[in-house]
Amino acid sequence: MGDEKPRCVNLDWLEVFCHEPFDSPRDADYFRHAGYVVHERAYGTRVYSQMFTLDGSDGQPLYEVRRAPLSVAPLGLHLPEECHIRLHNRTCYFDDAAGMLNEFLHHHGYEFKRISRVDVCMDFERFDYGDDPQAFLTRYIKHRYAKINQCNRTTHGQDRWSGCIDNSVSWGSPTSDISTKMYNKTMELFNPHDGSYKKPYILWAWKRCGLIDDPIRCTIGTGDEQRTPAIWRVEFSIRSSVKNWFVIELNGDERHFQSIRNTLDVYSGRDRLLAIFASLAQHYFRFKKYEHNKRKDRCEDKLLFNWQGQQFVYKVGRDGEKIAATNNAVKPLNSLITKLRYYQETHSARDIHAACQTLIDAMERDCLRAQMTNYWSHEEITALQLALNHQLYGQERDVAVLLRELKALLKLNDNTAPF
Repeated sequence: MGDEKPRCVNLDWLEVFCHEPFDSPRDADYFRHAGYVVHERAYGTRVYSQMFTLDGSDGQPLYEVRRAPLSVAPLGLHLPEECHIRLHNRTCYFDDAAGMLNEFLHHHGYEFKRISRVDVCMDFERFDYGDDPQAFLTRYIKHRYAKINQCNRTTHGQDRWSGCIDNSVSWGSPTSDISTKMYNKTMELFNPHDGSYKKPYILWAWKRCGLIDDPIRCTIGTGDEQRTPAIWRVEFSIRSSVKNWFVIELNGDERHFQSIRNTLDVYSGRDRLLAIFASLAQHYFRFKKYEHNKRKDRCEDKLLFNWQGQQFVYKVGRDGEKIAATNNAVKPLNSLITKLRYYQETHSARDIHAACQTLIDAMERDCLRAQMTNYWSHEEITALQLALNHQLYGQERDVAVLLRELKALLKLNDNTAPF
């Protein structure tokens, strides 16, 4: 695409699971004292007893907070400090929405645990190679193309006398870590009762990227050439049950996959958003031209997006299989660590506190091993701890000696050492 108009890539949903400070609840009164305008809901949710929205200085909503679990440990399911924080949909369209949320968490002392859900989307009028999305969808429904990955689909549209017109399709099951949608966003935003458009901040995002000229009437062009374009959206929703990673299968083969770290840093800034969208699109928005009696993998690709010149930052790790295989082992350990910390915080006896800390340290080391390149490597963990101690605690060490020790631990030579 080179020097053409910028891609209209955004977040459409970002929600995180956190722990608020144990000794200082982040309730509605706390945020009022911090200067926010707080709108409390009269009722909570199925999990939390409190829910409220925080407005920014412009009087518009920024964040939604759900806190105070109804079922609390040790007899219940949750710790009292657990909470969920979600960006308001308008906030998702800010230039660095993920970075803004990250800063909010740090400023108010939240402990980030994991991303609960994140939606990454891109809006466009035509595909890069000129295809009209409506025509492409019609041909796909008629089986001119076959999709790679996520072959379970649901379509929505209108049944007219002249024929059925589909304007939305989604792929993936309700339990999938990643689901995919393609739909007519202009149609979704249009309010037929008064002829206006909902969510004006999305129209302004379209204007910034040159998809429309007038964000009030949703039009492009002037005079006799003025028209309302049909803007389509491809959207990936990541609901990962894995704390740190989600997995992309390569060409539908579960034995070959790519692991992408699922943290707020991955979604910080539009360049990174574009990289993650392109990575996902290569796997979950890939189609083949259907040929009768021919294997799908041998059919010609249907080219839609052109990612030439896009720098992909997500690579397949040396031990990707080990990372994925250990997720099932790490998840129960994290649950035990959470319960042990709660037990430790509610008992003042030194021997109980020390015993809990010993178990927590051991379990955290096991979790750390699961995320290393070689997750059984004692040398790698020791080298990491040595480097961190030097950086964080200012130990007086000769740099050359320290580097030699690190290389020896990792069994590296001068040509392969990364430092």
